[in-house]
Amino acid sequence: MGRGIDPFWVHAEKVNGGLKFKCNHCQRVLSGGASRIKAHLAGVSGHDIVACDAVPPDVQNQARATQKKREAQATQGTNKKLKSASTSASKLKNKGKEEYMAEIVLNDVVDRLIANAFSLHASEYIGFELSFKAELKNLLETLFKIKFLLDDAQKRQSSDEFVRIWLMKLRHVAYEADNVLDEFSYESVWQEVQTQNLMVDQVRSFSFCYPDKVKTMKQLLDKIVHDVAGFGLRMELVNSVPNINLDMNIYPVVDDSKVVGRENDVKKMVNILISSNNQQVISVLPIVGMTGLGKTTLAKLVYNNELIKKHFDVLAWVNVGKHFDVEGILREILISLDKGLRYSNYDKILQICAKKLRAIKYLLILDDVQDGDLEKWDTLKGYLSKFNSSTGNNIVVTTRSENVAENMETHSKHQLEKLSKDDCWSIFKKRIFTNERITLPLDLVAIGRDIAKRCGRVPLVARVLGGMMCFEFDKNKWLEIQNNKIWDLLDEDSSDIFPVLKLCFDYLPTPSLKRCFAYCAIFPKDYDIKKDEVIQCWMAEGFLELGKEVNMVMEDIGNMYFNILLATSFFQNARMDDYGNVISCKMHDLVHDFALSISKSESLILEGDPVDNVSSIQPLFFRFDSKTTLRTPFSGDGFIKVRTLISGNFNFGIMLPNFRCLRVLKLSSHELPDSIEQLIHLRLLHIYQTTIKELPKSITKLYNLQTLRIEPCSCLAQFSLPEDLSNLIKLRHIHINRILFYNKTHKNMRRLTCLQTLPYFCVGRDEGYQIKELGPLKNLKGRIDIKNLEMVEDEEEAKSAKLKEKEIFDLGLYWSFGRDEDEKVLEGLQPHPNLKRLTIKFYGGKKFPSWVGLSSLYHNLIEINLRDCRACEEVPTLGQLPCLRVLEIRGMGKVRCIGSEFYFYSDGSYRNTTTLFPALRELSFWAMNSLEEWKDVKKLTSPGEMLVVFPCLKRLCFFDCTELRYLPGVQLSVIQQLAIMGCGAELPNGLQFCTSLQCLEIEMCPNLKSIPDLGELFHSLINLKISHCGNFRLKLWREGRLKTLVIGGIIEELDAFPILRYPSIRYSHASLKKLRLHGSPTLNSLPNEIQLFTALEELRIQNFNGMEALPDWFSYLSSLQKLSLDYCKKLMYLPILDLTNLKHLHIDCCRNLGKRCAGWSGAEWFQIAHVPNIRIDGVYIQGGEDSDDSKDYNDFQDEEYDNYDDSEDDSQEDSIRENDQVDDN
Repeated sequence: MGRGIDPFWVHAEKVNGGLKFKCNHCQRVLSGGASRIKAHLAGVSGHDIVACDAVPPDVQNQARATQKKREAQATQGTNKKLKSASTSASKLKNKGKEEYMAEIVLNDVVDRLIANAFSLHASEYIGFELSFKAELKNLLETLFKIKFLLDDAQKRQSSDEFVRIWLMKLRHVAYEADNVLDEFSYESVWQEVQTQNLMVDQVRSFSFCYPDKVKTMKQLLDKIVHDVAGFGLRMELVNSVPNINLDMNIYPVVDDSKVVGRENDVKKMVNILISSNNQQVISVLPIVGMTGLGKTTLAKLVYNNELIKKHFDVLAWVNVGKHFDVEGILREILISLDKGLRYSNYDKILQICAKKLRAIKYLLILDDVQDGDLEKWDTLKGYLSKFNSSTGNNIVVTTRSENVAENMETHSKHQLEKLSKDDCWSIFKKRIFTNERITLPLDLVAIGRDIAKRCGRVPLVARVLGGMMCFEFDKNKWLEIQNNKIWDLLDEDSSDIFPVLKLCFDYLPTPSLKRCFAYCAIFPKDYDIKKDEVIQCWMAEGFLELGKEVNMVMEDIGNMYFNILLATSFFQNARMDDYGNVISCKMHDLVHDFALSISKSESLILEGDPVDNVSSIQPLFFRFDSKTTLRTPFSGDGFIKVRTLISGNFNFGIMLPNFRCLRVLKLSSHELPDSIEQLIHLRLLHIYQTTIKELPKSITKLYNLQTLRIEPCSCLAQFSLPEDLSNLIKLRHIHINRILFYNKTHKNMRRLTCLQTLPYFCVGRDEGYQIKELGPLKNLKGRIDIKNLEMVEDEEEAKSAKLKEKEIFDLGLYWSFGRDEDEKVLEGLQPHPNLKRLTIKFYGGKKFPSWVGLSSLYHNLIEINLRDCRACEEVPTLGQLPCLRVLEIRGMGKVRCIGSEFYFYSDGSYRNTTTLFPALRELSFWAMNSLEEWKDVKKLTSPGEMLVVFPCLKRLCFFDCTELRYLPGVQLSVIQQLAIMGCGAELPNGLQFCTSLQCLEIEMCPNLKSIPDLGELFHSLINLKISHCGNFRLKLWREGRLKTLVIGGIIEELDAFPILRYPSIRYSHASLKKLRLHGSPTLNSLPNEIQLFTALEELRIQNFNGMEALPDWFSYLSSLQKLSLDYCKKLMYLPILDLTNLKHLHIDCCRNLGKRCAGWSGAEWFQIAHVPNIRIDGVYIQGGEDSDDSKDYNDFQDEEYDNYDDSEDDSQEDSIRENDQVDDN
């Protein structure tokens, strides 16, 4: 309806050519047209609007009804019955408790429209005619007008309702324009692909690009601009690039291992949980407190406490959340006990829980319980009591609700109080002063202390505020925060910290960063947010387009945004990889609620509830889980506009094209229809937990696709991508499990010039498959394995891959077989200086090129694996690499001597350093069958030269180095673990210099006759393992303090273990905790010496086939907690009734004993019934799995050793282990 005939004009007359109006009731003159008249008559506040005080009630009611209808249309009629993000909104202390207003931020959309219009205008592709480009130019003029008005409008949206409605209309039109321009961009890419495929005729016959579409968009946007005339909006040009130091190291901020102010809380709770008075079957101890105080943090501290770990047999952790789902909780208990367990059948879940929790003492953490439904709690408690009726089990519950605590508690609740102001300042200061070398001015320190006092003594608030200010050291900004009116809304006892989060949100450096944060509401609570995944989602949604303005790729902008959110504690609980890179994080529940509140007008979250009708919903971001029941199909105009769709196990079938505007599609599905090609706007396709073996060929028409992530089910052995993958020329990331790839790379990969992530490349001989296909991929980075390198002819062809120019930090170079030409090929494969990990396998050269080990170039190299380089005659020079920590050399069968070439180059450059292998921690030599000598560096240098070698070496391993006779002596004085497998008749000389040795393993040395006297070595030794080494003498005469002893496969005919009678072993009677004995088929009894090891806690007896009964003295082992019996075929009797501390009994392949103990009625059952956990032939007949079960089947492999600590004997019982990460729930 036009302005001239709007019925509300009867209440006003036009003034000043229609730019203003005069109210007929109050006679005021105001700016605007019909919409402003209705707002004036309805009494709606806004810029330059005064409510009419003379309007008749019937007119006012009519105007209000119209306003409500307009607002409902602008917000797209969201169905209030749906459980959307708005349910998580908080309240502000301002004019009563009003719902927190969602933010409308459109800078990224408008900036993207301008960028796309510019790009299309500059395009030279067929179909973009002059009239089309002229309309684009006109559109740009309108877009710039909007851009300059936008920032002021967004600032005023919370105080001016009419401006907010205007922003809603702009959002609707802007996203529609974004889709239109993206269609044109799609055609541009389509034309480029067809041209590359030489299909020019087809290119000319197809076009999306009609000038009328652009003209229509411009008219709609012009109307938007016209509507805002008279609002008094200021023209502003906002810098979209954050004004921070991009090189700032935020990682000290993410180290939250030190928890402040909770020491007494931990001690009190631990004492309650392990108290001897705690004799109920299930005792419940709630932790109650307002959100942000650190309830989850306290629970983690208790969970990780050493006294707790000793007291309880099993620990389990479940994040409960809003819905108290009994089946889900039981499933999560199983997953917490064993990450590999995945059961969907409820009966199976109950069965396994019963086995694992039977007759043990467990501690269960139920974190963030919000539902106080007594019936559900009684159901869970009933199951747990049925599983285990023994006393001493405990549940710790964290909750904000007093009602939940009262319903569940058996102990008095632990009320978590606020921190002291000093503790808050400590947290605040740590977050601000990330660089301790920078001294802040005293005036900033004073302002900071004052702000810290206003944190309400809530740790989460202190962390977020401190993190926000660590990027800004302008005094005026600090004063601005100090004097912000938000503090007037809060008092000392306030439990509402949303206003503080809103303050920190407002100070995020850019509007795009705000969009990135709000978008994260789409993820479930407690979700482990993968860094690369969320950045790629932001990129797909267009939030990172400003990278073009600062000459940064979008991923770098995303990385910066992620780090800012982590530093400000909007993200927390960071996990890092082996190289110190953050790989994932989580959001605090309250921060997640806040993200939901500011995105509620755009996000729709469905979790578990049945939904009748979703056809009227128009969200931008939509997630529903596999438990959600949709009673009607996705149809109607609402879902056409959805840009992110995240779904559980749901088969979309023919409905998928209904989501035609999708940018992000993440789903768990077992089929993908060919109709996916209609999703022409799609940037990210993520398929997880799928059994799909092959993607449909139609995905190669998704020309805008940037990221392809495939996570198949573990049962899937093979997976393949479509042949024409090279058509996806905008593809930037391919994430697929490399184990599933067959030995083939897709043709013409050189076309994917945007590609950054590629897990593997298999070289072929034919054109389009050769290694030169990697050359144009100049953006390739991260990790890649290059296979079939025998297909590369020479150095020049190898150089065509241009690895030296690619920022690859983890590089695998694989040959199928070696050739003489490999030396030149490897020379041409020199990687980028940022390399951190290098693997070379089946290389056929006699020596390595000079770039391997070049310290001046590879100063970041951390790990090197050289495997099966069988033609090599010498090891490479690696001693001057400053950061090398792990080195494994395997299968170099022609190397006879490790000499100076290992340590330094012959040019004398080593004289510029005083330390060789300065950071090396682990060194392994495998299958070096010809290696005879490893020379001492002192014998290779001039007299008087002082060189330190291996100052940090902890573990040294030799496997199948049968000819090795000489070790480098004093160079090995620092090692703590030494493993020798497959040596000759004698051990190498030099072992006596390993004076710091704590763990010694000698295995599979059948010709070994004796071990020489190792002098002082045995005094420090606490773990000794000797197995399958024949009959030899062990000269260990020193006093020892062993904690773990593994011996086996030594005696073939004798009926005793003489090693147990050595004085050195007898000295360990009081210290030995673990003993493993591997006997032989003829042995019919245990050595009597075992009865002297009264401190023994774990005993494994294997292969005593002649033994019928354990000796009577076996009951002397009163400290024994775990007994394993394997391959004792004649064993029938177990005199263990008096071993009251025994918690685990494992019987495997003992046919007679297994029958006598099975079924709760066997002849030996009375001897073993008191043991909480009994496993027979892999099946638990009582109790459940303990943490060491996986080691029982590995015949001395991967033993868990104790670490020697001089202070261990004097340890304090109240010592507290700090938790790894903080979660201020």
